[in-house]
Amino acid sequence: MDDGIQLNGTDGDLKPLPVDLAELAEALESNPLEPTGGGIIDLDTGEIFVECVIEYLRDDEGVDLYETRENILGIDRLGSRAAYQDMLDYIDTLTDEHLAELLTVAVQGCGAFRRFKDVLAEHTGTLDPYFTFADAREHQRAAEWLADNGYISTRHSPPRDATSGS
Repeated sequence: MDDGIQLNGTDGDLKPLPVDLAELAEALESNPLEPTGGGIIDLDTGEIFVECVIEYLRDDEGVDLYETRENILGIDRLGSRAAYQDMLDYIDTLTDEHLAELLTVAVQGCGAFRRFKDVLAEHTGTLDPYFTFADAREHQRAAEWLADNGYISTRHSPPRDATSGS
């Protein structure tokens, strides 16, 4: 696998699946208040359908993917703990002590994710490295989640455009 992702166990025991790890990571780690997470993977095609798409197809198109797709795997959101830990771990990698101190304060309490990104946005050149770091972690978690369910991705996911902030 050319994503450089290491999995526990042996890859030989895992079934290949052409799933995009970036899409899977987004479905797994999205904010529960946003409609872009959760959903299903079509195990025949590797296609991911997030909950809002499933609901749209059911409500507006009359198509129930849970009935029309025979071979699916449900995707439940993982929550925000791992992404929060990514912020803490990223702070530990910084050599700029002032920035590390500002970020340490930013991650305290409600609104930590927004404040963390706001602090980075105020410091030129710090958002892209953080997004690269966080994306690698998200891809790793997605690959591990897939392996825990008996599959390995056969698709290479291009890196997210860090300037998009998504």
